[in-house]
Amino acid sequence: KECKYFEHKRLESEIYKWWENSGYFQPPPFDPDENDPFVLPMPPPNVTGYLHMGHAIFVALQDIMARFHRMRGRPTLWLPGTDHAGIATQLLVEKSLTNGETRTSLGREEFLRRVWTWKEEK
Repeated sequence: KECKYFEHKRLESEIYKWWENSGYFQPPPFDPDENDPFVLPMPPPNVTGYLHMGHAIFVALQDIMARFHRMRGRPTLWLPGTDHAGIATQLLVEKSLTNGETRTSLGREEFLRRVWTWKEEK
């Protein structure tokens, strides 16, 4: 039967099974005398959830780096990281404060309320 569109679920599931059965997701046994591990943390999207070209670029570059080191025989871990956007969000909310307000003058609870309000508006 000829298909008018790409059936990714059917094709990718077959390829994925082949990868698993071939052991491509299993790193070689770790020997500290032979190969140092390569670990690369992957930060999550920013707090607003909006993705931009910067996200695409860093993911592509990290993918290249992880594959490069894996192909050279190094045990490689591309690890989903922790939130890196909290500091940037804090700075943006602090810049929006008026009348001499600071995060410390507002207190923790009020400042957090404003951070969540800012996030919902973005």
